[in-house]
Amino acid sequence: MEAVNMSAAADWSGLPMAALDVPSLVRSGAVCTSWSDAYNTFRLPALKQAPCLLYACDEYGPNYAALYCPSTNATFRVPYPGPPHEKRSFVFSCHGWVFATDEVGDPYLLNPITGVQAALPPVKTIMVRGENFYDHEGKHVLDLESEDENGDPKTGIFWAREAEYARVAISPAAEVTACTVLIMHMTRFTLLFARPGDKRWTSLPDFETCIKDVLYNDMDGLFYVLHNKGSIHALDLNGSSPSVTKITRNVTRASVANMYLAVMPSGQLLQVWRMQNNIDVPLKNHASYKDVVRVALQDCIDLANKNDSDKLSETVTDDEQQIDVEEEELRDNEVNTTEVLVFKVDANRQKLVELRDIGEYTIFLGFNAAVCLSTKDTTLEANCIYLTDDVDSPSYHPMLRRDLGIWNIKKRSMQKLGDAWPIMHSWLDLPAPIWITPSLAWTACLAPPIAGSAATTAPHARRRSGRRRVRQRR
Repeated sequence: MEAVNMSAAADWSGLPMAALDVPSLVRSGAVCTSWSDAYNTFRLPALKQAPCLLYACDEYGPNYAALYCPSTNATFRVPYPGPPHEKRSFVFSCHGWVFATDEVGDPYLLNPITGVQAALPPVKTIMVRGENFYDHEGKHVLDLESEDENGDPKTGIFWAREAEYARVAISPAAEVTACTVLIMHMTRFTLLFARPGDKRWTSLPDFETCIKDVLYNDMDGLFYVLHNKGSIHALDLNGSSPSVTKITRNVTRASVANMYLAVMPSGQLLQVWRMQNNIDVPLKNHASYKDVVRVALQDCIDLANKNDSDKLSETVTDDEQQIDVEEEELRDNEVNTTEVLVFKVDANRQKLVELRDIGEYTIFLGFNAAVCLSTKDTTLEANCIYLTDDVDSPSYHPMLRRDLGIWNIKKRSMQKLGDAWPIMHSWLDLPAPIWITPSLAWTACLAPPIAGSAATTAPHARRRSGRRRVRQRR
């Protein structure tokens, strides 16, 4: 047999740069010794990874979470050690990090792919008008400024792990300690920042209006702050002291929606407005497209069609879903998304321009730093927005997160998650499902593992006061 010159016959340049998603790449290292060596050497994928849905489920037990990849339709089990799920929270995700909290409300960073953790300053260093205190078990809680007849705080209190942190932005860095974490305080809408290893959070001067979103733009190294009337500020935390620059003016007289910032691969800054309505609110009272027309300041928003009729999203109604709920009051915060609008930020003209088509791109929104990426060579749907339930309504009870799905920008309609991805496990209400972009960066652990295990903490069984499971339609 004639020998083959492998170097001449093989054209390695024609191989795809990143044929595996990050979870599959990790699993490839377990095939054999040589594959493990290759994984350890070339562990950083070349192309931007699509986000995956991180959520808790009974099938994987208290020390693991599920990671569903919509781009490959695969589900992976990832470690999530510590106390039972209902005593912790996935607050937010950025650049592969999950900003999580333990059962007393103290935050930390977690990479669920590598298991790396990084400690952040404790919640007690966030002092706002003296509202911080601890209950009789030493757990940090938030005072509702109400007392019972004995002068003691009422038992219906907000747990800090669920109500202290509203939005989070993280600047990525080669070393974890060089990351800057910017948080928006839930109850006061103030901004604070810190780096892993810091002793306390540093507060920033008050901005002119309530804050709706924060985002780190890795193209210019700046944080961006979105206010409830549509104005945007750039925040530079790179120097010895923070500096703030106003980018755009107010564009509305009032806020009518949840608002987000996103950056397209081209660098174009976007605003996304999401209207969510409680399921018990009559349809005629729903926030809608006409409300945007009504509150828009003159010459500040170029709407696609001011005369558009309101089109209620094609969502699954409550009685069509199979929900395992034992307490009706848990419906109080249940919402449906009825409209999502995408705007291009035109800083030169100081206005927003509505987009009804974002081409081959898709956006991931929820309790995560917004991700905008191309759908080329993927199974993701173009000109769509992948949504998780992020309604900001802290309550005395765990929230049932069911407003998840895919919003079609052109059709102005919502496909519920259970219809889009029926093979997922049934998710729990605590912690709330979030998008996370898997990353293999940061391999050194900067903090000891979160204390607790299945053998030392409360049982994993469902409790009347806590965990609920949402079943999907089949």
